[in-house]
Amino acid sequence: MSIPLSKRQRETSPEHLLAAEARPGVVERLGFSLGDLASNLTWSTITSYLLFFYTDVAFIAAAAAGTLLLLARVLDAAIDPLIGVILDRTHTRFGRARPYLIFGAPVLAILTVLTFWTPGTGGPFDLVWAYITFILVGIAYSVVNVPYGSLMTMVTRDSASRMSIAGFRNAGATIGLLVISVGTAPLVGLLGQGNMRLGYILTVSIYAVVGMLLFWVVCFLVKERIPFESNARTQGSLKRSLRALLKNKYWVSIFFAALFQFARLGAITGGAIYYASNVLHNTQAVGLVLLAFAISGLLSSFVAPPFVKWLGHRRGIIISLVANVMFSLAMILFASNLWGFIAVFFVASLAGGIGFVALPALVSDSVEFQDLITGQRSEGLLYSGYSFATKVGTAIGGAMLAWGLSTIGYSPGETSTSVSTGVATIFIGLPIVLSLLQIICLAFYSLQQKLPEITGALNARGVAPVSEAGN
Repeated sequence: MSIPLSKRQRETSPEHLLAAEARPGVVERLGFSLGDLASNLTWSTITSYLLFFYTDVAFIAAAAAGTLLLLARVLDAAIDPLIGVILDRTHTRFGRARPYLIFGAPVLAILTVLTFWTPGTGGPFDLVWAYITFILVGIAYSVVNVPYGSLMTMVTRDSASRMSIAGFRNAGATIGLLVISVGTAPLVGLLGQGNMRLGYILTVSIYAVVGMLLFWVVCFLVKERIPFESNARTQGSLKRSLRALLKNKYWVSIFFAALFQFARLGAITGGAIYYASNVLHNTQAVGLVLLAFAISGLLSSFVAPPFVKWLGHRRGIIISLVANVMFSLAMILFASNLWGFIAVFFVASLAGGIGFVALPALVSDSVEFQDLITGQRSEGLLYSGYSFATKVGTAIGGAMLAWGLSTIGYSPGETSTSVSTGVATIFIGLPIVLSLLQIICLAFYSLQQKLPEITGALNARGVAPVSEAGN
């Protein structure tokens, strides 16, 4: 008669460990891509159009809008670590991450729509409404996106598989940006019939509903394989968990690299509409700029995995950022030439897109190091920190853009030579500075070559538990 295995014995059995090393199939990887597509129907709409919506539809002053973007985002992003800690303690019949997607997606959809509605009073209540909705949609996005992002660490421990999943995820994110780039302006015009307030709320409603449905599809396609560990080590205080997190030097390096990377994203996607209007003098060109950015990102999804595999994670990303800086400088030569600018901008964005693919996979790799030094995987906490960096980084980029617009005297509907020059300087120069800062951060990352040894040690500890490393 067979003797039933204990929960710990089942989780450390060779069969379970092999499941953890399993490589997800194409359908499952496509499921991940749908999650990022859904995320970007919310996030890319916010980063690309919300500042313009505030300044040119809700008529909130640019400086006030910039301060709003930064303060509100920092406030709601501060809740990300708490969501991560709660996720690390979640264990339900639906799984660990999936319940947040199932029940959080409808809330995110509703709040996304409300964020693109304005009372239209022309007074301070419009700004108050903007603060309230922007903070709430950020919290709802975290409740859904932190668990979704953590799914990668729950599916497999294989680093190559994670990089492949990251490629699929970036493809989905880029398709989302592509939809936003090509579809938003025409839809706002078509549905609003000259009424931008109506056009925006109807367009965003479509995006929100589709995004909600896609998150539900992710729940159906993606399987969690890494076992849930419920023991005293995972039940410590938030303060203790954060202290342990800061011991992970590789994660800290990734955190700051992501912060500057998404600040660059916020400056580019938020600034495109101002560049098109004031430098290219063609409001419809915003679609071309964002389309070039989206297609470059899609190509990065396929280029990045073999590129960083060939050169190594750190070297590959740094070389791509150096190329991004060089081609960004070349954009100055074609600043007011539409097709020349688009061509060089596309190449610069293709190089800069490598990091957007690779960094989420590096976060997953840092989970293994966290497990080694603390005995805790803390997937939710580590990814929540990355989510914090993406949200605050995007807000910093948007705020710096808005403050820059205020500094150069930007006023809706008015264009001058000085404003045109100022917009070009901000749109081209700010991302260059942020890329250089990202390079400095990644110079401290050197985890890749140590991963095989770390994974071997973790597997050995799983079969025959040993004392915790680092204690």
